[in-house]
Amino acid sequence: MITYHTPPDVLSGWLKNRPLLSTSQGGHVALDKRLLTLWQSADGCDLKEVINSFQEKDIDPEEIKAALACLAEAGLLLRSEETPLVSSPNSSSDEMVSVVIVNYNSLNWLKECLPSLSTQTHQPLEVIVVDNASSDTSLDWLGVNHPEIKVVRLEQSQGLAYAINRGIELAEGDYFLILNPDVSLQADAVAEMVFIARGDPSCAAVAAKLMFWWAPAFINGIGNRVGAASWGTDNALGHLDLGQFDSWHEVPSVCFAAALIPRSVWASVGPTDESFPLYYEDSEWSYRARLLGYTIRAAPKAVVYHAFGRRVHTGEDVDLTPAKLRNVVYGRFRFAVKIIPSLLTMYRFILSYWLEDAARLLLAIAKLDRKIAGSVLGGWREFLVNLPLIRGERRLLQTQRQPPMINLFSLQRNITPPFIWRGLPELTWDLVRNHYLPLIKSGSTRSLLEFSEDSHRPRLLIVSHDVVGEKLAGTGMRYLELARALKKNLDVTLAMPNETDLEESGISLEPYRLENAKSLRPLVDSCDVIIISSFILQKFPYLEETKARIVVDLYDPLVLENLHYYKGESRALQENLNHLTVNLMNRLVSLGDFFICANERQRDFWIGVLAANGRVNPQVFAQDATLRSLIDIVGIGIPERELNHRPMLRDVNPAFPAGSRIVLWGGGIWDWLDPLTLVHAWSRVLDHHPLARLVFLGTRHPNPLVPRHKIVEEVETLVKEIGERDKTIFFYEWLPYEERESLLSEADVGVALHPLHVETRYSMRTRVLDYIWAQIPILVSDGDVTSDWVNQYKLGRVVPPLDVDAVADALNDILSVPKPTWSPHFEAIRDELAWSRVVEPLRNYCLWGEPAPDRERSHKKMEDYGSGVTFRGLLARAWYIWRSEKFAGLSHRVWRYIQWRLS
Repeated sequence: MITYHTPPDVLSGWLKNRPLLSTSQGGHVALDKRLLTLWQSADGCDLKEVINSFQEKDIDPEEIKAALACLAEAGLLLRSEETPLVSSPNSSSDEMVSVVIVNYNSLNWLKECLPSLSTQTHQPLEVIVVDNASSDTSLDWLGVNHPEIKVVRLEQSQGLAYAINRGIELAEGDYFLILNPDVSLQADAVAEMVFIARGDPSCAAVAAKLMFWWAPAFINGIGNRVGAASWGTDNALGHLDLGQFDSWHEVPSVCFAAALIPRSVWASVGPTDESFPLYYEDSEWSYRARLLGYTIRAAPKAVVYHAFGRRVHTGEDVDLTPAKLRNVVYGRFRFAVKIIPSLLTMYRFILSYWLEDAARLLLAIAKLDRKIAGSVLGGWREFLVNLPLIRGERRLLQTQRQPPMINLFSLQRNITPPFIWRGLPELTWDLVRNHYLPLIKSGSTRSLLEFSEDSHRPRLLIVSHDVVGEKLAGTGMRYLELARALKKNLDVTLAMPNETDLEESGISLEPYRLENAKSLRPLVDSCDVIIISSFILQKFPYLEETKARIVVDLYDPLVLENLHYYKGESRALQENLNHLTVNLMNRLVSLGDFFICANERQRDFWIGVLAANGRVNPQVFAQDATLRSLIDIVGIGIPERELNHRPMLRDVNPAFPAGSRIVLWGGGIWDWLDPLTLVHAWSRVLDHHPLARLVFLGTRHPNPLVPRHKIVEEVETLVKEIGERDKTIFFYEWLPYEERESLLSEADVGVALHPLHVETRYSMRTRVLDYIWAQIPILVSDGDVTSDWVNQYKLGRVVPPLDVDAVADALNDILSVPKPTWSPHFEAIRDELAWSRVVEPLRNYCLWGEPAPDRERSHKKMEDYGSGVTFRGLLARAWYIWRSEKFAGLSHRVWRYIQWRLS
């Protein structure tokens, strides 16, 4: 277990009522009060102790883990199980790199920068120092200690662009590496940058990953960018480096604090624009190169520590000096006019810049700050004086543009904003919750000890009472996807009552036998948490004695479903079968430590059942007054990938011509659904859309033990009567789980209709989740949760139950609109229903939950339910099986029951 300690040289402090932590390198990081409290309380505690101490504050344990991971990765906490990283430097090559450093009174920085160059794995290097009229002793020191370095001395101080150009004029290398003197490079930084440049012929420059020298876990920038507001911004500025940017390939612009440029590209693009006195020279060169058809590449593994001109940054002084402010005011106007291709965009940038400057000018006047006011006015004056020359440079450059319609700013639209406060990197609880934790959970970061597989991973057993294999119905699909979503954090075993050839990476698939009570025992005895549902407890009664935490899945309200399922039977049979189901449900809610259900409506229903069984009591209420720690929502999610599509019907099956519009009934035909209204409406649909085709996905359950529902025969008979069987209406037997994606991809409408009854109100139709994943418009009956979604997000049409005219009109309306028109409506709900988000309450319970505080006294043995399993109940069940499955089905079930009793 990880134990935390606060480093002795990391101290807390305050600035402007904001908590700070110092770094071991002398810098500071801005926190908030909650994160500071966590930092203080973590010293000497292990991971579980810290989480337990914060649970009282109603904080998600995943957030606590992420916050601890961020503090540790930032160097503000030490872990007991830390393992140092071993770098793998790249080898050298024959290509020479010429390093150009502009020096201005930078002796102290050169003493640290130059040794880091001597240790580079890439050789050969030549170093050129351009001295910009320094007044310190740096030139004397270079002559004595580094006589091999080429030195260019400028008698008068010049702009940075001018000095860089003079240095490159002397360079003999195949690549030019422009560096600030206040940097220190990791040993393989140059090799990484050369490797990136060599691999892309269109590469104009390579941007290193700059880290703050005084807070080396935080990013100073991976290149930079210019926007329509504020100054130019370093990409990822202030972000804690968790490896989330290691996949970056391209950035808008390089920062000349550390930038590698191939000689051939420098010759093509030209030198830096010497009319920029300071600032924007690197952005102008980069965007100019992109205008000419080149790319700016990122090298996230090339780590360079950048001091930003100061040894220690306290956050006290963050304003630009008047001289620098004047350079910025002029520089960004010059950049906009010269570089931006679109006149409309250029004018928008200029107007935005002018408004910002005007506000700054008015504020300076109000404060009687003549220096700042003079800087703004001086920058404007310099721009207006040089505007004719800038416009001439613009005309020449824009005629060389490749490609002609390039959008220079599209690349930077999705770059996250900086996390900076008064020049200091920020780390707050809000950033942990909304930024870093989602990155960690999505797998976008490097492995973190708090989330690593090496830490204790609870062993989860999911017991599916439905088959799991190539073909899946809703229950089997649910448990397979739950296993997939949880396997990253848990050791997951999925047990199913069938043999399977299915293989799932990271999931153990184990068959068991319903007729053999002992077959599940080894799996139960070796797990920490077990998910059960339906009749599993009746088949394996020793589950009542397991030491594992039990999660009861109440997703499928059998009590309500069976009311409709057995509606056609005699009242006496219905009463007996209902009695069996009610007692089974009562035993389940008495047993569980934690309960999951499909939606908030279901949760209200099940809280009533739990209360009736004594599970809502003072002990549970004292633990959590919301009861979320007792029962929470874990419904159906959608995969976080696009569908796999191969042609299946359209242009493949002759009955589905190129222009056919496919209406999909995407699941089974069950007695509590309403396919008949759809078929009755079909002739009116064909009148308007003669190429419409209706596809029913399956006529019976993929589990052979589930009998064919009565309504299937009614539907097939009606289809024959209207003469559309295998003409415009088609019945497919259940498709393999993966192949259904092809059908979903081709469908133009997804349908889910039902009559209005109590099961409808509390259900969640798996097929509707498939439609949302596939982004196909949905036709659904009113009354269930999914119909609320369709209305709220405008995903299709909601119709009254059993209304033939409404179904026909709605289908005709949907089919009259191109399918892609609906896609934007699905974006928000697809994010909400992603499996990784849906399973969060279950994941948290498996990782950090405890046995229910009232579990021991809530357990009841089978005999406590007395009449739950009676001879009369068994006889009623046998009679139903005889009627629905005939002699073969009954004899098979009786034999399995005898086997179960013997075992």
